[in-house]
Amino acid sequence: MREVRWGVLGAGHISHRFASSLKKVDRARLVAAAGRTPSHVEEFFRAFSIDAAHSYVTADDGGDAAYDALIADPDVDAIYLALPHGMHTRWACRALRAGKAVLCEKPAVLSEEEALSIASASRECGVLFMEAMKNRFCPMRTRVEDLLASGELGCIVSIESVQKLDYGESPSSYLLDPLQGGCLYDMGCYAVGWFEDLLAGACDVSSREVRWRDVSGGRVDWADEIHMSVGGIPIHMVCDGKAAYESRLMIACERGSVEIERLHRPELAHVKYSDGRMLEINAPFEVDDFYGEIQHATQLVQTGELESPVMPLAATQRCAQIIDAIRLTL
Repeated sequence: MREVRWGVLGAGHISHRFASSLKKVDRARLVAAAGRTPSHVEEFFRAFSIDAAHSYVTADDGGDAAYDALIADPDVDAIYLALPHGMHTRWACRALRAGKAVLCEKPAVLSEEEALSIASASRECGVLFMEAMKNRFCPMRTRVEDLLASGELGCIVSIESVQKLDYGESPSSYLLDPLQGGCLYDMGCYAVGWFEDLLAGACDVSSREVRWRDVSGGRVDWADEIHMSVGGIPIHMVCDGKAAYESRLMIACERGSVEIERLHRPELAHVKYSDGRMLEINAPFEVDDFYGEIQHATQLVQTGELESPVMPLAATQRCAQIIDAIRLTL
């Protein structure tokens, strides 16, 4: 297999985590990076030994020239897109049209319309696009889906997701942007990814309670409690950006239940059977929580695949449909 040469758009914290994990992926190498904050980008260049010839930074135009230069770099095969959510569609489409495969940080899009635009560009250009929904590439996902498919627990009858953390008083600026901020986009997308993966059918939202935070230019959702269904299966979803940490997914079935801890990066689950039996599932990461998605995307580029069987374009679109349905319910 040929080596896949990666470039990174954006040099924030998430890109550092990607680059650290990429070092452990066979036949993959980070060769270029671009950003708009000189101090952040220069720190990233030093930390990951990016050659000056492939180090792109410009602040005056919001980063456009740097991003364009990286996309045009002939030594880059694939791009990890780690810019704020609202910039994903524009830069994903530009990269795809330049022939670069794209692994895009979650949430890949802000709406179904954006998902359709990216899917169209990917298919028209014959270039891979994959959303980096990392919990789909953790060993726990396979263990849970195998258990559910075995029929031991019967059919799913309801799901509850709880995600809470304290963003603090000065969170990342994108979280305070009325167009792309708030906790539904930032953390709720992980729960929505599970719903999309486990349940077929349409989404129907019956109620949504929101605690808003006023910000410059509008407001963002700082806590959400949602009652909805997907394919007729009831779902209770909670996201909170000002609370003590909690993260779990509870799947209730006809003959028992599964509770997954840390639903965004799961390694432990508890199974309870209706006859009183209990089972603990330990499914540690192969390397870390980023490794699975990076390894998978690298292999897709190596083999010339145009879509991921684990996180296909249709899954990104359907996740966007669910979030659209929630956002339109006030």
